[in-house]
Amino acid sequence: MIHFQNKLKGVILKNKIVFSLFFIVTVFFTACSNITIQNESIKANVSFTNTYFKALILNDKKVVVFNKEPHIKFQENGKVVGSLGCNNFFGSYKKEKNTISFQAIASTKMMCPNIKTEDAFSKVLQNVKTYEIKGEFMSFFDKNKKEIAKFKAVYF
Repeated sequence: MIHFQNKLKGVILKNKIVFSLFFIVTVFFTACSNITIQNESIKANVSFTNTYFKALILNDKKVVVFNKEPHIKFQENGKVVGSLGCNNFFGSYKKEKNTISFQAIASTKMMCPNIKTEDAFSKVLQNVKTYEIKGEFMSFFDKNKKEIAKFKAVYF
């Protein structure tokens, strides 16, 4: 009987070791399988007109959404519309190759809790000289070719 109990303890110990090794190997392979390599596939450039571009960065500061998502949308007829983050804006634009300028930009005048985003976006619209679209991203640059805004296309 004692011999049988010792043999049973040995089998149980072996099973614990095998189970522990199996668990460690499973965890290792699961962890390795969750490692993904970012595929930086290049997407085709989005259209300048009729694309909703949400603001990501304005004057070196990441955009934080409070009321509405700051965005810009260019229409084929030379009109531009969007949101400064609380107030809506509208006006017209002129572009040639990669240069752009805005004319007669006006906005609603609601009282907004985060006027900093509104002011930053307005300043960008006043200072932009050139733009660039790469894939789903659009950047605005000032007269010194410094990036002053970055946008991402959003699809609905």
